[in-house]
Amino acid sequence: MASEKRITRESILQAATQTIQCGGAESLTVRNIAKTLGCSTQPLYYEFENIQHLKDALYDYIRENFLKFHNDSYKAFGQSFLSFAMKEKELFRFLYLQQRQPGQDLLDDLNWEMLISLLAKNLEMPLETAREMHRQMQFRCYGLGVMLAIGYQSMNQQQIDQELTDFFRIILRHYKGITSEEELEYWLQRSRNLIY
Repeated sequence: MASEKRITRESILQAATQTIQCGGAESLTVRNIAKTLGCSTQPLYYEFENIQHLKDALYDYIRENFLKFHNDSYKAFGQSFLSFAMKEKELFRFLYLQQRQPGQDLLDDLNWEMLISLLAKNLEMPLETAREMHRQMQFRCYGLGVMLAIGYQSMNQQQIDQELTDFFRIILRHYKGITSEEELEYWLQRSRNLIY
């Protein structure tokens, strides 16, 4: 009977995540990951051909484990993303502050389809309009996330909530073609489950 494999793909990805959390992306080497695992480098090369293949798998692993949110409001997704930027600064930098390959999407979003549907349904807008509106919110959150992750800006939860609400009001007005405060209040009430 064969013995159970001690160093698994999952354990390597966990150790690589820990390596980044402790020492930043520049510490991500096969030798450092092996040190975290307490093994030689051989099991890592058995699972991954080289460090680039490991990094490619690690992008997906971190996104799945840190950026796939199960929230019930639109605002909560922005809050979760910005909380990740504040609490996991090194992982955020690894994912979002690296040189991108040609054709690689900057703002990959595991929650994309669900969020677009949520906006389109609640705001009674075409899917394409909801996509454009959400893309603007992504850009805003990405910019804030970068400032939080690099220490350029610090914000508490109340400030983050206010920033997200204020920007939602701006893009809601634009994408719904709202021209009066009364109409804006109407749509804010209709979409209160998205922002409160």
